[in-house]
Amino acid sequence: MKSFFSLFSDSSKELKNVSTLTVCGMLMAIAIVTRNLPLYITADLRITFSFFSIMTIAMLYGPVVCVIANVGVDVIGYFLDGYKARDYNFGLLAVKIIIALIYGIFLYKKITGKSIITFGIISRVIVVLFCNVGLNSFVLYYSYYNNSFPFMTSSEWNAFVIWLTPRIIKNAVMLPVEIVMICVLLPIISAAYHKIFSKKTAY
Repeated sequence: MKSFFSLFSDSSKELKNVSTLTVCGMLMAIAIVTRNLPLYITADLRITFSFFSIMTIAMLYGPVVCVIANVGVDVIGYFLDGYKARDYNFGLLAVKIIIALIYGIFLYKKITGKSIITFGIISRVIVVLFCNVGLNSFVLYYSYYNNSFPFMTSSEWNAFVIWLTPRIIKNAVMLPVEIVMICVLLPIISAAYHKIFSKKTAY
């Protein structure tokens, strides 16, 4: 239990390092750019790869830094993309916080390539199933389509299932691509980061 809570205390200490702020700022910028250049499938369904920058922040700096970064990316991205058709949704922001916590808890302090790949895949699958398909869908549907959710009639549930089906298909199709990205890129980024900054601290 102590080691679990140390993930949060150690992550908060990362905020004192200039390198954390510099690298995290760069990764946030990449996440904002990729977030605001999506491929829209429907008004509520889009493909982006901003998740990867957030996973990288979680791996390098832990859950506390990742939560701050993911909130920042979401808020800044919302204002930059000019999407004023809807007010800012704090329910979706809460999901972003949960996503950042999941990534941070699973990925922080994972050094070896094997552990990074294993926990990267596990965390991404959890996020896709629990957050993207589950929580995100529920918040969107409750907020913009039927606020009687989940106390709906059978016909309303049928409508929800029809609305949800493209989201399930999109996430099912994209997950293998995302897993390949995790397997190939995360270990490389981790190795390069620790090599660069271990050299700096050696002087």
